[in-house]
Amino acid sequence: MRIVDALAPQADETVLEIGPGRGAVTEALLARVPRVTAIELDRDLAALLATRFGSERLRLLQADVLDVDLSSLDAPLAVVGNLPYNVSKPVAMQLIRERAAIDRAVLMFQREVADRLLAAPGTPAYGPLTVLSGLAYRIERLFDLAPRAFTPRPAVVSTVTRWLRAEPADLPVALEPPLRAVLRAAFSHRRQTLLRNLKGALPGGERQARELLERTGIDGTLRAEVLGPEAFVALASHWPAP
Repeated sequence: MRIVDALAPQADETVLEIGPGRGAVTEALLARVPRVTAIELDRDLAALLATRFGSERLRLLQADVLDVDLSSLDAPLAVVGNLPYNVSKPVAMQLIRERAAIDRAVLMFQREVADRLLAAPGTPAYGPLTVLSGLAYRIERLFDLAPRAFTPRPAVVSTVTRWLRAEPADLPVALEPPLRAVLRAAFSHRRQTLLRNLKGALPGGERQARELLERTGIDGTLRAEVLGPEAFVALASHWPAP
């Protein structure tokens, strides 16, 4: 299976599958490693998986992945998952927050979500998710899967991506809260200038926004969507404490 080949799981590491469903990927994983940890929200599917694979080879957590502390599992994790559209962004954000526990991941998204993850500055899909995920991981598009590859068939094309954890210095833990605040402010109104968006988020208003932009050498007449990640990192480095 191409997804398992892309993950390249090793026998001596913790392999975590998010949303295994009926176990197609689980079966392929267990052909390569002695044990898999899986998180499945659906009670009936969890029961099916437990019966099919048994507890010796499958450590099954019947839970919402967003409620699971990934750092409580045996790190580093090799993660694989097919993420439905409605949870794709929250789970991606969780993987960013808990990246210290993750070595790499192979994740399937609706193609539109993958486009957002890999978007370039200046394109409509570029935004906070692009910046945060791109600083926390090195993400690459592997291949697309047409609806006919699934049963039942979805109405959308899926894209498989590989995430390799970046160096800690690329997104220091202490910088993450102010960076999230900067991105939230900068993209609050996509068609407005950076200066206008920042002044609405800072207690000192326009004066403080202009000082911040001058200190970082960033043109406030630009829109956030044209700035590279390094500009947001610079703004976050000087963002006032709450």
